[in-house]
Amino acid sequence: MTVKGDTEILPHRFGEIAKDMAFITDDQLAAGLQKQKSLRASGGKSRIGEVLIIMQLMNVVKVKAVLSEQRKRRSAQADKTLPMEYFGEYKLLEKLGEGGMGAVYKAQETLANRIVALKVLRKNLAGNHAFAERFTREAQLAGSLSHPNIVACHNAGFARGIQYMVMEFVDGETLKTSLKKREGGKLPEAESLLIVRDVARGLAHAHAKGIVHRDIKPDNILISKTGAIKLSDFGTAKSFLDQESMTQTGVIIGTPHYISPEQVRADSEIDHRADLYALGGTLYHILCGRLPFDASTGLEIMRRHLQEELENPADINPALSVGAVQIVSKLMAKDRKERYQSALELIEDIDRVIEQKTPLHATLDQHKSSIRPPKKKVKKKAAGCLGLIFLIAAAGAARAAWLTNFS
Repeated sequence: MTVKGDTEILPHRFGEIAKDMAFITDDQLAAGLQKQKSLRASGGKSRIGEVLIIMQLMNVVKVKAVLSEQRKRRSAQADKTLPMEYFGEYKLLEKLGEGGMGAVYKAQETLANRIVALKVLRKNLAGNHAFAERFTREAQLAGSLSHPNIVACHNAGFARGIQYMVMEFVDGETLKTSLKKREGGKLPEAESLLIVRDVARGLAHAHAKGIVHRDIKPDNILISKTGAIKLSDFGTAKSFLDQESMTQTGVIIGTPHYISPEQVRADSEIDHRADLYALGGTLYHILCGRLPFDASTGLEIMRRHLQEELENPADINPALSVGAVQIVSKLMAKDRKERYQSALELIEDIDRVIEQKTPLHATLDQHKSSIRPPKKKVKKKAAGCLGLIFLIAAAGAARAAWLTNFS
């Protein structure tokens, strides 16, 4: 998610819908927009809904109701993105999803005879520079990467006035969807570490190419039916080799629940360590079954990343090993100099914890992390091979096959 306010050209404005639903008046909307403008002038970024909550003109329930209505109106009135059966050489099989920017279709590439994911930008956004630039950037950066843990971009271009991108089709679900199906909304330690290790492998490849993702979260991690882990959505990614593109201050990019402190501050020169912090937030979520930081507004969530500490995972999930807690704490160090300095260091430590060894790179002084020290004594034995064997035995043959793909 890009936190850029609601002033971009969208099919339906939040404020107008809020007025239609009699939640606010014209004068209140004008006051909210003025407040949003003043926040921008001071370097803050917030959506208009968050501003109205801060001003106590709306509450969270009403904001969610407006957002829901906004989605309905957008779907009802937006042009049918691809009403035809064929789009060039691609035969459309089914719509996989739709959002404000466009839609994604499962399609058959007739010449290559393969199934792909066809991502298209809405026609009415083609003239919007911000959306078109993001779409083009995703195609260019994703197309420059080739790694088994990154969703591949096969092709991109324009056809019939529509901008499109042809992606690898992943037959599976997002990590976010998978969490919803699990008891307590969390995963066992061994499975969590294996997933994060594979994401880190993809990130190591991207970082070596000079690309920082900037929006690592469970929504952007795909799990195929065969157990393969794929990192997706490079729409907010940037090349940190391009100094001009990475030194824009005053613009907050990322999802509040997982965003790094330096992204909250809109620092210049955001680098690969921001991805490692967000991956730490993701690991915290899947180990503990709760978001790393949460609040009623994005601004408050981001403030907490800067100033507050999280409950230690060991106090939430006593089954966690010392090594796993050390890894997530190191990843979420508030100062990027205190974090893992590369995805490769993280991968090495995860492998060691799985093998019931002490991590090499996870040393961190107390209160340097977004995670406070544990209140309880953490068990010494790492959840390694024995934990993995237990998981396989408990899950049965089908589950064992899934886990084997990670070994």
